[in-house]
Amino acid sequence: MDGDIIQEIHPNPNIPQLPTEVWRRVISYVVRLTGSASTELDDPFGPPHVDEEYPDADPGIFDDRRSLLSVCLSWREMVIELTAEYITIFSQRELLHIISVFEASAKRKKKKGGKALGDWTTRVDFKILGSYCATDVGRLLQLIPNLLIFVNKNGSSHYVERKTPHEVIEAIVKHCGHSLRRIEWNGPGEPPTYHDLLYLTRGCPELTTLRLTCIYSYPAPEELVFPLPLPTLSLPKLKTLSLGMIPEPSELNPPDFSVVWDPLLSFLSVGGSCSLPQLERFEIEIFPVPLHPFFVVHGPKIRMFRVTTWSIGQLLPETLEFCPNIESLVFSHGTDEFKLPLSLPKLRRICIVPAVEYAVHVPLKVFNYAVLLPLDRLLMTVEEMNAPCLEEIWIRDNGAFVDVLEHPNWLQGWWRRWNIRGVQFMNKIGKSFEHVGDECDALLDRVRT
Repeated sequence: MDGDIIQEIHPNPNIPQLPTEVWRRVISYVVRLTGSASTELDDPFGPPHVDEEYPDADPGIFDDRRSLLSVCLSWREMVIELTAEYITIFSQRELLHIISVFEASAKRKKKKGGKALGDWTTRVDFKILGSYCATDVGRLLQLIPNLLIFVNKNGSSHYVERKTPHEVIEAIVKHCGHSLRRIEWNGPGEPPTYHDLLYLTRGCPELTTLRLTCIYSYPAPEELVFPLPLPTLSLPKLKTLSLGMIPEPSELNPPDFSVVWDPLLSFLSVGGSCSLPQLERFEIEIFPVPLHPFFVVHGPKIRMFRVTTWSIGQLLPETLEFCPNIESLVFSHGTDEFKLPLSLPKLRRICIVPAVEYAVHVPLKVFNYAVLLPLDRLLMTVEEMNAPCLEEIWIRDNGAFVDVLEHPNWLQGWWRRWNIRGVQFMNKIGKSFEHVGDECDALLDRVRT
């Protein structure tokens, strides 16, 4: 956020006279970061959009912002307001700068009326590697009362460093609890404790999406019954629950740090079906072994289920017996074999995503063994399954699968097999694998015919 936002620029007479609402819509396509109001997680069955991760977004968007700021006063105001919708903070210094800008705007609001900059903010991402002041986080949250999305990715992306300060949890509930729809701990660096998660969810009744990477600590056994039983974890409007890859323990972890999701699943099950009455989408990176009662309690509500094939092994058929309404399956797939049920009468869509999400290029023999052969086995298993409603199979050709397009014969062979059954076989943008190859070759083929 630029510090010179108070500077005025005279109106530009060369700008066409259109309603402000029209210009705001046009400018938003240029300067708005994707994800500013996305209260749901990315849809694996939809085309990937511009990465929400900032500054991984197209750097040109920031050049466009600077250019549009200088056009005229009204455009400047719109650009600043749109920019304020989605803020990302990388350091204590940036945090204090944003606070000073928003506080100055709030003071002008009291004098002149209208909306302060903080009133426009719908999403904030914290990605602070070093130390920061929790009180200052509370100051910022007080200035952004309409927050929809809170993302915490502070600290290391590989191990737990510390727990989220309780002052931050209290500030979220106090200042934004009424408006929050999506909360994420997108990395292991600064997870919440179970007590803080309980406090947070009770204070955010409209929450629809929750993503966790791990839990810092759970209650000790004696805390569950004395002096009073611990309240049940309840999320009445939660539709999406995503449980990520818990990191390996380190010397910074508390002694009772859990490397599995079983304790949390137990807390979500003791209250019965009413603890997650609206659950539709469930994702888990480390599947509980043996099968957890969570699926007995909540399985019938789940419509979309994502799991890692390495962790579920042979348990998928037994699991899906308790999930009779599954319509979409997402498999994070590597080289591991796993078992599918014989029949899924309501299944409509399957998406296969790479277990390794960053682009990897390997020699042909390695790719055939590590990618194509496991995909072949998985697709043949799906082919043997009775799924009369199956309409789509997606392969997300990114990460470890990025070179799959270099094997058009393999892709077209599978496209023909699925096409006979009336099933669309598509890549990450929803494009059919019917025609795979160089775009120039495809153009020449059309010219020849």
